[in-house]
Amino acid sequence: MDNCGQKSRQMIGQDKKRMEFISATTHELKTSLTAIIASAELLSGELQLDKKSVSGRLIQSIIRNAHSIDERLSRFSEMAELLAGDLQLQLEPVEIGPVIHNVATRFYPRIRSRSQSLTVELPNSLPLVKADRQYLEEILLTLVANASKFTPERGKIKVGARRDGESLVVQVSDTGVGIPAEEQERIFQPYYQVNRDGEGKKTGSGLGLAITKSLVELHRGKIWLTSTVGQGSTFAFSLPIT
Repeated sequence: MDNCGQKSRQMIGQDKKRMEFISATTHELKTSLTAIIASAELLSGELQLDKKSVSGRLIQSIIRNAHSIDERLSRFSEMAELLAGDLQLQLEPVEIGPVIHNVATRFYPRIRSRSQSLTVELPNSLPLVKADRQYLEEILLTLVANASKFTPERGKIKVGARRDGESLVVQVSDTGVGIPAEEQERIFQPYYQVNRDGEGKKTGSGLGLAITKSLVELHRGKIWLTSTVGQGSTFAFSLPIT
């Protein structure tokens, strides 16, 4: 028993050291990326290049890919914290309506650039939920971002909420390409990526939905999916009412 306990403590200590190393390394990489992004954006503004020119496209590619790496590092860092059990929520009574409208406002430029529509449908009154406002916004941002990403131009995205017993259910629906039934059970697994562009390409880190599922469960809620190939998907999650 003593040997088992000692080995367990050693393993926990090793895991903690790994997580600390990941956290420190991620922080250093993100610091360097911030400098790269800022320099590239300043250079782009200084040179005033036509975005359609070769030089203009190259600089925009640098900026776009640097932002993509930065986002993936953030996801990776969050997953490390979740696995280590270090992520702490600041739970408080939250009104879901303003949170949803804030997310919709933040996404409006991207939605407009893709000629899509984003509709918010909420009843006149909804109960407060017990949630961490910051991570609640992150859950919604991830789901709306995925909906936009896998919905073609002129597609429709809808966000709604309703009371269901002692829970509040939030839904994000799209008219995108949908997810095959055989892949729906694996969609929330870390690093699993569904081919939803019809060309066999898989983009992103594969961590977004896994982190979202963990965040919902930390709120003592559940997340699920309904989808039909060629018709669209609906991601829904529940939160406990205060």
